[in-house]
Amino acid sequence: MDPDSHPKKQITRREFLRTSASIGGLLLLNLYGSGFASSFCDSLSDQIGSGQLIRNGGLVFLPGHGKLFVASDFHTRYADFQKWLERTSIVDRLRNGDDVYGLIVGDAVDKKPGDSYAEDDGDTRILERIREIQDNLDEQGERFLFIMGNHEHRCVSIYEKLKTDYAMTSSNQQQVVKDLFSGERGTYYQQFNFLSRMNDDQCRYLKELPVAVITENGIVGVHAGPSRSLTCPKDIILQNETVVEEVLWSRPVEVRKNGYDSSDLATFLQRMNSSSLLVSGHTPLSSLPEELVRDNVGEYGGQQIILATSYGSGSFEKSFLVLDMKTPYESTSELRAGEEIRLLIPSILDYQHSSCDDSFRSTESAEIDA
Repeated sequence: MDPDSHPKKQITRREFLRTSASIGGLLLLNLYGSGFASSFCDSLSDQIGSGQLIRNGGLVFLPGHGKLFVASDFHTRYADFQKWLERTSIVDRLRNGDDVYGLIVGDAVDKKPGDSYAEDDGDTRILERIREIQDNLDEQGERFLFIMGNHEHRCVSIYEKLKTDYAMTSSNQQQVVKDLFSGERGTYYQQFNFLSRMNDDQCRYLKELPVAVITENGIVGVHAGPSRSLTCPKDIILQNETVVEEVLWSRPVEVRKNGYDSSDLATFLQRMNSSSLLVSGHTPLSSLPEELVRDNVGEYGGQQIILATSYGSGSFEKSFLVLDMKTPYESTSELRAGEEIRLLIPSILDYQHSSCDDSFRSTESAEIDA
């Protein structure tokens, strides 16, 4: 049993904003006209300077103000996800109308093999909590962003294949998935174990997740790494299949023989509206050469931060980011421990730097001060 065995029209900013429509709680613009897509590649910033969050197909745009809290790779570890919510006070901040955004760069689902911290239904609980936050905070809920990781992407594709090709239903799901896991490629498919807990509603939700985030101050957020095939942002807007695969699965050449290098990274960011900083997860910190890890994050090519907020941290401390959306970060060296780089379990350094950040502390919960 193997489900994989089958085979130049110009537009003004005002017009751009007028044609955007609210779909699923986010502003979604239909950009399937090649003329618009071509002009869109030429100058992204002219169209998105509205000061608002806008979703276009697979891409979400964030304006140049506020704070962005970024996390990655919870992989069923609900306790770590909850700790991140507490450390950032993101839900209270959104409820209070604060100018903040939360971003999870993929891989909430699937228990990783041998992970002693994995929780049996942790991915289900994480998804339920994310959707609750997004649904119950009205427009502020739009600011709590969850983008697709390779595990969400793969689970959706396999789940849909099992339904269409193997007549999987809720009543026979456990047997169908059991057969898949015990088949010829069972070891491969077992890593996508959310399949045994997934339902149709969750599949629809995950399938509609955006693929990337781009900000006015030059930050790009994806799950894994750069795409060599990307020509401009429209490839993500239109969810070009090859580009999506690359931004969800790629790893540095130091980790994977055919992986990307610093030149690929620089080219990708240049094509993404001349951005300067890529934020991702996916690659475990322990798999990176020692010289590419500092302050509990991966640092690649001077332009990529690789996070491990939960799974993937290994012997390093779990970390997340606090980014100022007004600051143009030109290189990874501008992200400092205790400031932009925060620990999930706070250290003395975190306390010292937090005490100097009045704007951060003014709405910070007692959790950080405790």
